[in-house]
Amino acid sequence: MNHYEESSSKHGRVLDLYNRLLSGEILNKNNLALEYGVNPRSIQRDIDDIREFFSNQMTSGGELTEIRYDRSAKGYRLVNLKTTTLTNAELFAVTKILFESRSLNKEEMKNLVNKLVDACLPPNERKKMRVLTGNELFHYVEPRHQMPLIEPVWELGSAVYHHRLVHLEYQKANGEITHAVVKPIGIMCSEYYFYLIAYIGDRDKKYPGYPTIYRIDRIREFKVTEEDFEIPYKDRFEEGEFRKRIPFMYSGKLHKTTFTYTGPDINAVLDRLPTAVAKKQADGSYLVTVEVYGEKGLKMWLRGQDAVLD
Repeated sequence: MNHYEESSSKHGRVLDLYNRLLSGEILNKNNLALEYGVNPRSIQRDIDDIREFFSNQMTSGGELTEIRYDRSAKGYRLVNLKTTTLTNAELFAVTKILFESRSLNKEEMKNLVNKLVDACLPPNERKKMRVLTGNELFHYVEPRHQMPLIEPVWELGSAVYHHRLVHLEYQKANGEITHAVVKPIGIMCSEYYFYLIAYIGDRDKKYPGYPTIYRIDRIREFKVTEEDFEIPYKDRFEEGEFRKRIPFMYSGKLHKTTFTYTGPDINAVLDRLPTAVAKKQADGSYLVTVEVYGEKGLKMWLRGQDAVLD
């Protein structure tokens, strides 16, 4: 019995081509048409069917597989693309970072972790991850505001992307309610909270040239408008640079501060203050210079350290 007789049907032919691709064989459409006794267009349709199947599949290791035409070999071959999901180790690290952030309420945290596990791991590996993360998830302490934030954060992030003005009603820490029309330029997360970074009008009223920081859980209401705004490229907001200079999320003018550190581990200071430069002194202390926005947050932190402002 020849090869064609064994795979005479459409389904049998497709399965045969599928197995040959998996074995690493390069498929030449014209040769296959002669082998199976069909039109080359039938072989092309078979390959297209297999290609569509692979486009919707993912290996247990998170790899996507694709059929590509190899011009040098004059045929179709199977190619494994880059890993598109997290490994077990990466997923475990991400869940630990999420728990430590304590930035979401318990329901959102639970749903997010479960979705990550289901999306990244095959069924036979999910139990181990859930055992490793289950106790911390069970005892997870949500922020006091208990607000769902994933959707508002995304909606405000979209306003940043599309450069849309936002009307918001904001409750300050002292309970005062304020209203503003702002130009959203960034979203940040720091120490349990999400923040909207925005300009009020053309520039911040209190600190010209520097943005205002809004804690998103304190935004009582907001509406993203259809009105666009522009910020010159030279004045564009760079979240990475901003984060280095605002470790405590207190707004204010950019300035340099110098202090003396006498504690046991200067690396703890350098990790907390990314712009800090430390020079060791003869007595073993360090003279530290740091560039930050605002002074309030830095002074509050320094009071809890072995540091003295110069």
